[in-house]
Amino acid sequence: MAITLDRLTETHNLLKSKYGGLKEDYFTPIYISDKFERPIESILDNCAFGNNDYGIDGYYIDKEAKNLYLYQFKWSDNYELFKETYKRLIKHGVERIFGDPYTDSFINKVVPKLKLELQEYKDIINKVYICFVFNGEPEKAEGSRVLESLREELESKKHFIDSYFNSNEITLTIQYISNETKKINQTSRTKKTFQYNIAFKAQSVKKASGNEMLHLGFISLYDLYRMFVDMKQRLFEKNIRAGLEADLAPNQAIKKSLKDIVLNKKISPEYFTFHHNGITLFAEKLESENGTTKIVEPRVLNGAQTITTLSRFVEDIQKQPNFSEYEETLKQIEVIGKIITNGTQEFVTQVTISNNKQNPVESWNLRANDLIQLEFDDKFRNDGIFYERQENSFANLRDSDLEELGIEHHKEIKIKKLAQTFLAIQGEIDKVSEIGKVFETDTLYEKTFRPDFIKADTRKIIISYKVQFRLNAIIKEIESRGENKYFFVRYARNLVWALAIQGLLNDQYADDILENYGHTLSVEADFNSIVKDIGSKKIRIILSELIKLKKYDDYMVDGKYSFLKTRIAFVDCMTIANKRYGWEMLKITHNGQ
Repeated sequence: MAITLDRLTETHNLLKSKYGGLKEDYFTPIYISDKFERPIESILDNCAFGNNDYGIDGYYIDKEAKNLYLYQFKWSDNYELFKETYKRLIKHGVERIFGDPYTDSFINKVVPKLKLELQEYKDIINKVYICFVFNGEPEKAEGSRVLESLREELESKKHFIDSYFNSNEITLTIQYISNETKKINQTSRTKKTFQYNIAFKAQSVKKASGNEMLHLGFISLYDLYRMFVDMKQRLFEKNIRAGLEADLAPNQAIKKSLKDIVLNKKISPEYFTFHHNGITLFAEKLESENGTTKIVEPRVLNGAQTITTLSRFVEDIQKQPNFSEYEETLKQIEVIGKIITNGTQEFVTQVTISNNKQNPVESWNLRANDLIQLEFDDKFRNDGIFYERQENSFANLRDSDLEELGIEHHKEIKIKKLAQTFLAIQGEIDKVSEIGKVFETDTLYEKTFRPDFIKADTRKIIISYKVQFRLNAIIKEIESRGENKYFFVRYARNLVWALAIQGLLNDQYADDILENYGHTLSVEADFNSIVKDIGSKKIRIILSELIKLKKYDDYMVDGKYSFLKTRIAFVDCMTIANKRYGWEMLKITHNGQ
């Protein structure tokens, strides 16, 4: 039976004088008491009242089942509220419970009590559950790309649990649970901590003022390949892009070097090191003992292309009769390795960006793993559309991968084109052609990918996005009414885009347009006709009146059409459109304002 608001209120009124806290805080003891059929009085001291919870609202040790349950509760149907919980668990929670022996009881009284009980029962526990309980649908939480990313980061902290229990056999399970339906979605069960013995000896170690550590040495390329075979794309989850196509020049050069070393024996393996820039990794832990180095939960920050190219190369040769000999040669190849430890998520992100700036990487690719991009990933995935925030990630997916992700459309929204779409929607047409600067400048980037766009009507985003693929058709349609008269329109490409968007949003049949054409990325013939019609009947007239404005006389006489690429020109066009057609400057948020 679901816990009700009346029951929360009743329990709060009964116990608040002793335990304090808000009404919602009593969700925790009521739920745990009901689940394990224990008196609520025996549960209350296991619960946090207030915000200082390290990501843990309460706990329960089931001695018979040999399970430890760590709980976080939200009296809401919004799974997005768990984002901050995940961050607290990742930053402090797991380490405070299973790693750091010091926990400030003034900040949180529950964690010290939990640690005392764990000391008593640690020998019997073989499973750890982290449970997120709320009033919403567990399936939606499980399908969130944002929560998926945070969950993977939380799972990388499992080594603290392994160390605490002195066992690699402890299972970590993460669950989303509905209070309303009692449905449990077991999003992941992790028994394995990704850790490897590698041929790496740090030649130099540098410690920063924030305690971040950089270990510099040589790492076996084959060890990196073994990690990739085991971890697959998880190894690259902090990288800005997936592996690029095999036929690109840098990857062809790597493949040629591998052939010359392994198959043709033209070059000795050590020369690969001289020609390679090196690979940067982040690891939760790096330990050296008795000549062996153990790396725990590695993530490649720069070097995905080398590893994926090697993987393809091994696939090509592993069925050859001399593969054992080839494999021994591969094991001799080393590259410069930089391994970073003790870094926060923010620090690792900045290192990733800095390392990839040294290679030809576009600025929009450096934003691929920003939280706002993951949120747009969630938004579009909910509508069956793939959002390619990581370069080349769509091309790397098979049909079965798309089906597993719930992607119904075989076209993708690209991060760069989406940014340009958002700028066109806002009338910032001067910035559309300077898109690199937008991604490089924090203030411009934040104004482009506005948080309120996450809640926008997806259909409006899609029709606005699709217009860019019909701009040539719109411009040709206008020019067909008089090439000499409307020749200047070709210089107003982004202005035409922004006006076409406003024309669609202001159309008397806008609701029908959104419903008919706002669910797919395909540019339908009827949609093409609609935007061409807006172009020839309305945008053509608007632009004709624009160039007649006195302030643009000199520009037109001198043949200087740069003014057509400014926001001022767009504002003037909207003033004309308002007088002629009653257009308002509409946005894509649900209220349109």
